[in-house]
Amino acid sequence: MDTRTKETETKRTVTWPQWIGGIGVGLLLMQIGLLAGWSSPYIERLLTGQSFMLITVKEASLIVSFLNLGRLFGAIIGVIFVNIFGSRKSILICTIPMSFCWIFTIIADRIFWLYLGRICGGISMGISYSCFSLYLGEIADSNIRGALVTVGMAGVSCGTLFIFLMACYLSFRISAIVNLIFNIILTILFIWLPDTPHHLVKKNQDEKAKQSILWYHRDSNVDLELSNLKNFYNEFNESTFVALKQFKIPQIRNAMLVTIALFFYTQMCGLNTILFYMETIIKSAQVDFIEPSFIVIIVTIFGIMASLISMTLIDTFGRKILMCCSCLMVIIALSSLGTHFQLLDMNVDPKIIQWLPIVCIILFEMAAFVGLLPVPSAVVGEIFPPNIKCVAASISSIFASLFALVAAGTYQILVDLITKKYIFWMYSIIMTTAIPVTIIFLPETKGKTLQEIQNQLMNGKLKEVKNINDKTETSRF
Repeated sequence: MDTRTKETETKRTVTWPQWIGGIGVGLLLMQIGLLAGWSSPYIERLLTGQSFMLITVKEASLIVSFLNLGRLFGAIIGVIFVNIFGSRKSILICTIPMSFCWIFTIIADRIFWLYLGRICGGISMGISYSCFSLYLGEIADSNIRGALVTVGMAGVSCGTLFIFLMACYLSFRISAIVNLIFNIILTILFIWLPDTPHHLVKKNQDEKAKQSILWYHRDSNVDLELSNLKNFYNEFNESTFVALKQFKIPQIRNAMLVTIALFFYTQMCGLNTILFYMETIIKSAQVDFIEPSFIVIIVTIFGIMASLISMTLIDTFGRKILMCCSCLMVIIALSSLGTHFQLLDMNVDPKIIQWLPIVCIILFEMAAFVGLLPVPSAVVGEIFPPNIKCVAASISSIFASLFALVAAGTYQILVDLITKKYIFWMYSIIMTTAIPVTIIFLPETKGKTLQEIQNQLMNGKLKEVKNINDKTETSRF
């Protein structure tokens, strides 16, 4: 980007409406964190008979798997919702199955209701991952777009922390009531927030689009921005089905493959496995000098700290460097965790090495939330043309759901077949391929406008923009 353009962009001081949208996404992903983190403490209670029912290991595995199965259906539904209703209304819609998830948990008197609740929660999760990065990409200035994504991803850590804290003192029925209240607050916020200018221009609602631009970008030239946004959309004005033909273009097809690869590494690094079974893993690592529930809380706090750090790093060092460093730390953490279980098999005194799994899980959590989670979510909202962005995000969400289903669904099976040490070593071997893939194939989008990114991907270099002022005004798109 031209130096004068960057200087002009930094003068835009009125960004608080965009931060409200980012906080709203943070509340959405906090629901995801509450949902995902619920498994670790409450499944342990159900397995050990510390709750109103006693479940088997197989039933526990089904509770985890049904969440990811619902997520797969939600990702498919998200394709339709995002294209018809836009990203803001899709976020609003996904609060409905989330409400049913917590309601079913509240009334659960047998395992069936927990299964049904997890499926509903998974549907909401799938829709959420199909639309939240698009929403942020459509409302945010280029200089804070990455930061807003990391604020959203911090919501996952906060939600996980809250559910772990609640599990120490509250039954899962009372905690579900609290979670339902959070969901109602999220619903009210997104009823109040306006649709994005992108969606309104797509629906030819120019007056509402002007109001939306004025709300999200209060120091802007509304007429000029609307004109530039319409020109941006007219360049890619095609139906969804016609837009699918765009994937025949090598650059777009490669961008899709890179995005799928990023989500593959996000899910196959063992993130869901460690999140869902964290207490169980800590107990099997023979850590006894601290209560496992307390260790889980400490780990989650470090995850929140990493998310806050990432908010600065992602727009300072860029997506590529952050992703590589994150993957390297994950490899070290997983390899060391597998080594811990190997040492236990060699009859090493567990009291001597019980610090190791704690350090490994903390390092893993920080590494995941610094780059492995926020980078794919940021990239998917940046590297696709507007006519296929919704489809691309939904395809990414579908593949992420499939990878999550495979990773979580096979964990208990692999534990029985090859034991934990080989599982974590297997995850670390998979992650060693992530670094060269990132270096070679991931385009760097730091500090670039959405139009610049498209020019770079389609032509291999940035096009010069004749009018610097016009370029400045389109920097949000």
